[in-house]
Amino acid sequence: MCKHDVSPVELGGRMVVQRFLNRNLVWKSLCTFLILNATGCGGGGSDSSSAPSSTPTICTVSGVPSVSQVTGALSNGQTVTITGSGFGNCGPTVVLFDDFEKGTNGNPISTASGSAQVGHWTAVEDIPHNPRYSTAYRHSGSNCFLADQSTGDGGHWAVVNFPGTYFVYASYWVFLPSDREVPGTGESLGPNWKLADITGGNYLAGEYASNWTAGVVLGDLPLAPGTFQLPNPWHDAAGLTELGYGSTSWTKGRWHRFENFYAGGWSGNGIVQMWEINASNARTTVCDEANLNTIHPGDAWSWFRLHAYARQDASGQCYYDDIYVATGPGARARVEIGNAPNYEDCTNLAIFTPTVWNETAINAQVRSGSFLAGQNAFLFVINASGTASAGYPLTMD
Repeated sequence: MCKHDVSPVELGGRMVVQRFLNRNLVWKSLCTFLILNATGCGGGGSDSSSAPSSTPTICTVSGVPSVSQVTGALSNGQTVTITGSGFGNCGPTVVLFDDFEKGTNGNPISTASGSAQVGHWTAVEDIPHNPRYSTAYRHSGSNCFLADQSTGDGGHWAVVNFPGTYFVYASYWVFLPSDREVPGTGESLGPNWKLADITGGNYLAGEYASNWTAGVVLGDLPLAPGTFQLPNPWHDAAGLTELGYGSTSWTKGRWHRFENFYAGGWSGNGIVQMWEINASNARTTVCDEANLNTIHPGDAWSWFRLHAYARQDASGQCYYDDIYVATGPGARARVEIGNAPNYEDCTNLAIFTPTVWNETAINAQVRSGSFLAGQNAFLFVINASGTASAGYPLTMD
């Protein structure tokens, strides 16, 4: 387990972690942000007091979904209707999808309403450490998210707040150029890149509750054994289950997708899962762990932060694209297109954003990712249990 430069303080009867907001979000900027978002300067989003009171119950769906028909234009941003069976009645609550196409190269990532395709970021780190739109590289469209670690040590983050939940699923593409390095490589403290994290508490006030990373890179790519830390508890970690280290096929110069799923549980009933995919490697399970303690009683996750932390490095430019975050008991349920008839054989996937979901029909907006007009693809429905349908063949419009 890595050491982290944080200090615990007593808050509300439990040990949590407080860190300075000096350059992450100065108090004046925080107050301005909160006033503009009508929450008041004493608020700032959900905290552990918003935790559901009952024991976490994940939605499970038996059987395998089957797609019988897809109607509507298969082009980016259009709505399609998918009919079939075995979808289950619990779909995801999509809190964010951002392909960064609404931004302008070089500008800070926006927190304005409507600035992402679904939802919007709640806050970003302050200038000059804020993440920015970039056209230097992209997985889809023209823009992506750039965290430039040359400006300083820290997260260079964007964070989205949502109602407290026990279940979070996230999918994101990440890229490190061939001539760049994992931030911290060659520096005195060494490489350290925390891709993303989830937490309860009031993050904008420096509070963390049942905080989990999405994976930590502790070497330059490609990674040697023992340098890729699986999702693990970070702040407020006492009593939560550590997962240790794993492996990844991620390398420089190639877009790579990670998926993370967290199910809260404090009595040995929590779940943490992670998958990866890239152009040379079909979808692979990075970790699949159950019977864990993943959350403290009384907590609920209410924040997702992208680019949670990295060292300062003049050659540490980190890129992300096509960020999707869903919550609720059906968080794992989703619609995707891939480049193979079997979901697990795909080396490219693009995730849609559902708006209606029931046992036999789904309405979803097309998010084409890197699939182009005229390209053959296969549509998959994945139910809340994580079971994928057979691919339904179609051609992108």
